[in-house]
Amino acid sequence: MGCASPNPFHWEDLAGRSVEKVLKQPGVRLSQDGHSYEVKFLNALYLVDPLGRRIVEINPNPVNLLSEEFQILLIRYLVADYGGPITGKEISEKDLQGGVTFFQGPHALHVSPIVKKYGSDPDAFENRGRELGAVPSAHGDKGMTFFPFPEIPVTYVLWNEDDEFPASATILFDKSIEKWLSLDMIFLVVLVVTERIVGR
Repeated sequence: MGCASPNPFHWEDLAGRSVEKVLKQPGVRLSQDGHSYEVKFLNALYLVDPLGRRIVEINPNPVNLLSEEFQILLIRYLVADYGGPITGKEISEKDLQGGVTFFQGPHALHVSPIVKKYGSDPDAFENRGRELGAVPSAHGDKGMTFFPFPEIPVTYVLWNEDDEFPASATILFDKSIEKWLSLDMIFLVVLVVTERIVGR
């Protein structure tokens, strides 16, 4: 993932939204400067400055270089229509409208690093998940539900390797995610969360 700045279109879209509307997003608050937003993502906090057109990590690591994809994802979350509370109905990417055709080839969900790193060590996967604020889920051999944003849970289901089958991983979303984010942003959510899990 590159570290370029988001296209000006994204910044203009954010600047055109009222502060009141943006602050309705769960996990978002106004910063002390009165014009920037503080946004929670997993276990970290970020400053999104529409006037300065910059995004920085406040904690835990202020010197982190943030990828362009991640910065775009934060902005798109800030300008998203409120998708409503968590429904409790879990679906796969194929259950999303248009998901069967979209999530193929280059848009296949980015789970292979999870399989490579944790396919034979599910306890390490759970420990890493807990570090990022995830909670266990009763799926697969080891399921962990991550909260990239407070009301947008993403569940990783890890299946251990055995004598018959290689390790694998799948993703479950709460059905409300399609009201929050477009398919390309859902793809980015998984891309970024996976990279955080494996420590990149």
